[in-house]
Amino acid sequence: MSQRRRLLYACAVTLVVAVLLSVLPLTDARMKQKGDVSVFHPVPVKRLTSDVIVDSMLGLQLQLDVKRVVWKGSVLSVDLSTAKYGNAVEEWMTDLQRLLEFAFVHTDNVTRVLVRFVTPVELKNGEERPVNRLLAAVDIRRSDPWLSTELSNLSAAEPFIDEKWRQRLRLSVSQL
Repeated sequence: MSQRRRLLYACAVTLVVAVLLSVLPLTDARMKQKGDVSVFHPVPVKRLTSDVIVDSMLGLQLQLDVKRVVWKGSVLSVDLSTAKYGNAVEEWMTDLQRLLEFAFVHTDNVTRVLVRFVTPVELKNGEERPVNRLLAAVDIRRSDPWLSTELSNLSAAEPFIDEKWRQRLRLSVSQL
């Protein structure tokens, strides 16, 4: 009889524990919330690394398509496609401003940003992969003195007309 009593007691304890474990989450206030519950909480990027580069670039929500990103040492190189916007320099400069603010204001380990503005070239017969034509390139360094005072004005800049902006951005334009 004592074995039956122990087995019955163990079953009763197991049943009570199972009921308590199933009722416990209902008492938690967070579980009573309506709507979605965030599983991942965004963490601000202070140091750019290969582990966070994709999430960081997606988080910028650039209007131009990002075609290529290279992170080497402390240099960030980005190719932006102008296919959707053509020669709309305002869009180019808005995205460049976002990219520079991220690189030089929000992170502390980027010393240089190289950006190439490219456009796709129509495929010729026999070509298998798309080819991009370089339209323009800029080279900005953390040590540039204008970054601290003029970065917020970059989206309104016209570097193809204004020589001052052309020099600040170290703008190179390809011959078409």
